[in-house]
Amino acid sequence: MTQQKRGQNRLITADSVLGNIKNDSMKEKYRKMSSKSLCEVVRINRLESQRVRMRKSSDKGTDIAITLPSGSHLRHGDVILLTDSKMVVVELEPENVAVIEITHLHDDDAIEVPVRIGHTIGNLHRPIKLQENKIIFPIQAESEIDMFKKLLGHMMHHVEIRSAKMVFEPEEGMDVHEH
Repeated sequence: MTQQKRGQNRLITADSVLGNIKNDSMKEKYRKMSSKSLCEVVRINRLESQRVRMRKSSDKGTDIAITLPSGSHLRHGDVILLTDSKMVVVELEPENVAVIEITHLHDDDAIEVPVRIGHTIGNLHRPIKLQENKIIFPIQAESEIDMFKKLLGHMMHHVEIRSAKMVFEPEEGMDVHEH
């Protein structure tokens, strides 16, 4: 971490991820610092989370240059700055997603239905997140829900498709490029 004067504000450089507030070691530190109003948030979108260099301002006005090692990416809850008087945490902005919930599977379609859904989503190069019996992936517009209902029409008695807004983080290794 370095600081540079820039008018009245100082530019702080964060060059690594120090931990995540979801993990035990940082969770307690976050709780203590948050109770003293010493935590700040930098909001980014999922596509920005893939970038290794960017400049952002925290919710309290701290000017931060993020310069991570090549190949790094930021996750929801990552701590990028930690001092005795300040913790800066990354928050991913919620985005529109499609949620396909697999219901009513029988032994004879237990392979076919998930494979066909995966093939359909894969053809569109969407990153996915698996959660219980749900497949979640980002969408650009609500009209895509209708498109997926048409594409999966012959399986609608096995699936429910709906839209939601949430922080989307793809499964490790399933963060393919999007078209």
